[in-house]
Amino acid sequence: MRLTIGVTGHRDVVVTEGLKQSIREYIEKLILKNSQKEITLLSPLADGADRLVADSFLELQSTYNNLKFIVPMPFDKERYMEDFDEKSKRDFFNYLQRADNFFEVEDTQNDGYRSVGVFVANRADVLLALWDGTDNHKAGGTADIVKYSKSQGHIVKHFLCKREESYQN
Repeated sequence: MRLTIGVTGHRDVVVTEGLKQSIREYIEKLILKNSQKEITLLSPLADGADRLVADSFLELQSTYNNLKFIVPMPFDKERYMEDFDEKSKRDFFNYLQRADNFFEVEDTQNDGYRSVGVFVANRADVLLALWDGTDNHKAGGTADIVKYSKSQGHIVKHFLCKREESYQN
């Protein structure tokens, strides 16, 4: 038996102690409620939300031995890293070293980012959405994946969060 947690969210999420604590507490509650199951996190590891959730999950991995960390990617590793700055690339490699598995998802949506979002949403028993609640109508964006996941009847846990002002349009 397994419980799969997925993540979607903004790359430019404003990280606060309160948000980090809320995520960690929610994940730990899921772990405790499902202690007899293998618990898997699916995180594409884009900057921002994906890595914030991965951080909480990986911290808990030292306490609980039933946790697996899987990284589905929208493109092959080399192409995906083109979207990261130098520090982000180094961080990405560090996360991959801690992953139980990583792979490129099949591009089923003619858009790698939407494909990985749909992949995660389809496999997640619970989708954690770090989202400001607005819809920019961007294919593969947070609102799109939340909407898709809900349309499939999946559980979405919304963490309302702010975005870095420099990214808002």
